Parts: sequence; structure tokens; C-alpha cells
Amino acid sequence: MRRSEPDRESTFTALLEEYRLFANLVASLDDSALHQPTRCVGWQVCDVAAHVVGQASDVISGTAGTRTADEQAAALRDEQPSALAEQLLAARDSVGQLAAVLDDTSWAGPSPIPDFTVGQGVHALVNDAYVHADDIRAALGQAFDPGPGLYASLDFVLGALSRDDQSATDPRIARVIGIPATDFADVTGIAAHDFLLVATGRLDPNGFGLPETVNIFR
Repeated sequence: MRRSEPDRESTFTALLEEYRLFANLVASLDDSALHQPTRCVGWQVCDVAAHVVGQASDVISGTAGTRTADEQAAALRDEQPSALAEQLLAARDSVGQLAAVLDDTSWAGPSPIPDFTVGQGVHALVNDAYVHADDIRAALGQAFDPGPGLYASLDFVLGALSRDDQSATDPRIARVIGIPATDFADVTGIAAHDFLLVATGRLDPNGFGLPETVNIFR
């Protein structure tokens, strides 16, 4: 079963909001917070922040896919939080300009990321910003954000699973692929945030009766 492709207007709106929230989060960090370890192996909070900002910069500069996440993190990890926040907000402004001119044909066309359309790539950026903000909050002992970004991210991972033949043919995963993100917890009994963490390799799927193939980053 395939999920509907991401809607252009609402996905851009979600990305702009997640970048705004991420910039605010980063701007609030002090030196102690920057060097807290995260659940991303080998990364401190400063690395997570630097990756998200570096990735946004690569997208805007037209160089998406040319650097690894580790390279993005290494390039900016020593920047001050205020500088990182400013860079991300500048990239956000450019995303807003792109959203105003991108048409449906381009949205459905191929992106620089293999096997992703432009729309799927933008949807992936929403997920990346939300989940990495969650990594930072978790490292600092803060609660997760239960807002719209959670459901936009969940919708992305369900779409990614629907496009993965190995995942989509497993009955344990196939049964959840078509569920609307906002209804997910009610239908499955699995909290939306928990499933998002499982599907991005941050929680053990065995505790939820799910196979390892539910991890979209495996």
C-alpha cells in the first residue's frame, strides 16, 4: 500500500515552522547544553544542531547530498548558538522564497537525493528537523513537542516504509502504513512519538512487536 504523496503547500509550511522552532531551540542553548551527549551515537548537542543547519544550507546552496551528516556537523559544531540560529533563519527565508515559485511539476520531479522526488525530499527535511530537535530536547531532559511537526514527521516515515519493499511486505508493518498520522495512536495503540522513534532507530522495535525493518535508516 502506498501513502499519498506529500502536499506541496502544507509540507513547505511544516518545514518553515520546524526551522523556526529549531532556531529558537538552538538560540536558547548555553555552553553546558551544547556539549551534552545525545542518542545520536558519537554526537553532542552541538553536532546535532550543526547538522540541521548545515543540511539546510546545502539545500539552499544547491549542494544537497554532497556532504555527509558527519561532515555537516563537523563544519559548524564550534559555532555559537546565536550564529547557528541566524544561519538557519536565513535558510528558512530562502525556503520560503522557493516555496512561492515551485510548481507541482517540479515538486513531483526528481531531487538531488537518489530515489526521492523534490516533495519527498522536503518532507524528509521536516522529519529531520523535528526528530533532531527531539534529540536535543531528550538530551536536556525536556519533553517532546506534541505539535503538528510530530504528525508531519510520522507521515514521512510511514510514507518511507510504504516505498520500501522489504518493510511494506511485512504484515506487522503493512497493517499500519495506511493509517492517517493523526489517528495512529488510536488505531494501533502505539503512541505517535514512540513509533516515530522506533522508525528512526531511536527505540527498540521489539518492545512494540515490530521487526527491525521498521527502521527507515537501517
